[in-house]
Amino acid sequence: MTEYRHQISAEESSRIQRFLRLLAAGTAVFGLLVLVAFLTADRWLLLISHEGEREFVDRHVMLVKKRFLHPGDPVLQDYLEQLTQRIAGGMNVPDDLRIRVHVVRGRVVNAGATLGCHIFIPDGLLRRLNSENGLAMVLAHELAHCVNRDPLRSAGRAFLWAIAVSSVQGTDLPGQDFGGSQLMLNAYSRQQELAADRQALTALQAYYGHIGGATHLFEVLLKSGSAGGNPEVLSTHPGLNQRIEAINTMARDNGWRTLPTSPYPPEVIYALSSKP
Repeated sequence: MTEYRHQISAEESSRIQRFLRLLAAGTAVFGLLVLVAFLTADRWLLLISHEGEREFVDRHVMLVKKRFLHPGDPVLQDYLEQLTQRIAGGMNVPDDLRIRVHVVRGRVVNAGATLGCHIFIPDGLLRRLNSENGLAMVLAHELAHCVNRDPLRSAGRAFLWAIAVSSVQGTDLPGQDFGGSQLMLNAYSRQQELAADRQALTALQAYYGHIGGATHLFEVLLKSGSAGGNPEVLSTHPGLNQRIEAINTMARDNGWRTLPTSPYPPEVIYALSSKP
């Protein structure tokens, strides 16, 4: 039996070469478009209004809250809402930015802001801080993320990289390992965190007239061994010691004093001491 070998004619070879050149050009153009979109994300993402962001995310946030989270004490909820509004008064919060604070039961010593300016505060955080000034610093930090629209910017950048990596690898979007691009996203996130710390410190000084309690959360996390063992390049947050030093440096440069902090109001202390 004679083995068949396909002979490529000059015309067919020319068509294949044209196709490969077009494919390479298309891939290059797509990659360039993704890169340009990533680099200009801070501009075009801000075209999304606060109202549009709220309409997109609110139902999802409330669904998660209803199914997976347990509301905190109403006294704590009222206290956090009032304190947040007072702190926000000196932070140039846009008129159309609606701030929602959610106190939930949990031992996590941290807080978080999501799309649509939903700020989640576990009551375990209040117990560990035990200081209104320290709590105000945390709230101001999360408010700064909302004012800067960091959750939106981070989500947009991550989605762009997911599209790029998925296209190159030929796989679905979920569960991607972003590799080097993830390091870039981590670096961007660390910049956001340090910027939010600076804005929060300014707000704390404006509200109390001093910056006492500004580093309280970081000190609590250090004592609890939550500093983390990963290299900073792999982390979305700067190191705790780095954040403390940055805050202290900013305070020294501005001549801001560190004075004694204020305790929680009696009703808040009582609510925290009560079992849920």
